[in-house]
Amino acid sequence: MNLEKTKVLKILDRAILFSLYVVAFELPISKGVIESFSILAIFCFIAVKIIKREGIPGSHINFSIFVYLLICFLSIFISSNFKISFRTFFDKTLQNAAFFFVASEWLNSERRMRNFVYILLASSFFLGIDGIYQHFTHTDFIRHRPYFGIPRIHATFGAPSDFGCYLSAVIPFTLIAFFGKFNDKKYLKFIFLCLFILLFICLMLTVSRGSWFAFIAFMLLICIWIKALGMLFLIIGLFIIITQQFYDPYLRERLTKFFILEEQSSKDRLMIWGVAKNMFISRPWVGVGIGTFMFNFDRFLTKVYPYGTPYAHNCYLQMAAETGIIGLVSFLTILALFFYKGIKILTNKKMSFSFYILLAILASVLGYSVQMGLDTNFYSLDLGMLFWLLLGAGVAAMKLASVVNSTNVKGDI
Repeated sequence: MNLEKTKVLKILDRAILFSLYVVAFELPISKGVIESFSILAIFCFIAVKIIKREGIPGSHINFSIFVYLLICFLSIFISSNFKISFRTFFDKTLQNAAFFFVASEWLNSERRMRNFVYILLASSFFLGIDGIYQHFTHTDFIRHRPYFGIPRIHATFGAPSDFGCYLSAVIPFTLIAFFGKFNDKKYLKFIFLCLFILLFICLMLTVSRGSWFAFIAFMLLICIWIKALGMLFLIIGLFIIITQQFYDPYLRERLTKFFILEEQSSKDRLMIWGVAKNMFISRPWVGVGIGTFMFNFDRFLTKVYPYGTPYAHNCYLQMAAETGIIGLVSFLTILALFFYKGIKILTNKKMSFSFYILLAILASVLGYSVQMGLDTNFYSLDLGMLFWLLLGAGVAAMKLASVVNSTNVKGDI
């Protein structure tokens, strides 16, 4: 390779890495910025592949993503609305999945991964402060989002559940940074603990049951490998029970009726799920077309829904309605392979830096996946990209951990 190509590749490498860091920081702040820099990273990634004359590494997870993309692409041509499906696939689905490949190949060293996590946590700190500020002033000082008139915080996001999804995706990194071999400096561990407390308080103030279920799920996963975290989990539970009487009535009621779906918002959600079920039944194998749930909503509505056309508030149901059993199974296969490969590596119990990062990402994706069953997070631009970014970072962490564990990386992940 001549000197000129080497220089170009070095510039492209830096552009991709910088774009990844920008997206990680700006995810909860600016959709325009993350859209622009994710596209920049993807184009630079393609340029590197062309110059090096190499393709995407062969692996089970990569193959399953290609299958999922193929099914989504074919869904365009049998869609109930070709234009919507075409735009959804190329503007969102393909772009987000491409960003996965960028993250999985460019977070390829401990230094890069550590910087990625630090940037993610730094961004979450500002969001946490914004959330607390909003709780007391009803004002978001970063994006000046309007107050909804209910005692729930949403910070820079459009809804409290979206903020809760972001928090449940980031909190595992604070726990791993505190309990794991992320950094031995005591003052940093103290900072990570304070950040966890800040983000957990915000998570409670979102009053999002989906996010709370996500928190419980990822805490149970991490407790399998970090036993000390089980004690913290117990303390948190006892603290909430003891102090519950001092909480805002809205938060207190949601906690006491954690598993009871009787308020109006829950009834509305059950109605929407019924529409999604009817839509799925109409074309169970191939669905009505990717991105067309809202387009078809009124057609399958059995009674008046006064709040405008919504998402399904269950990403799996919406996926089944839009792309059928085939599309849903292909997506679940990606998740199944991701968790299978990740947990298989963790069972080697070589607790290096990459081990703890992989554990944090598995916990983060688990929490995200749980909330997908109750909310719309996968279908928003910022949180949808967060999912693929975490998935890519997880595959990169598997490669790093596999090298440490002296296992065969190529073709196995």
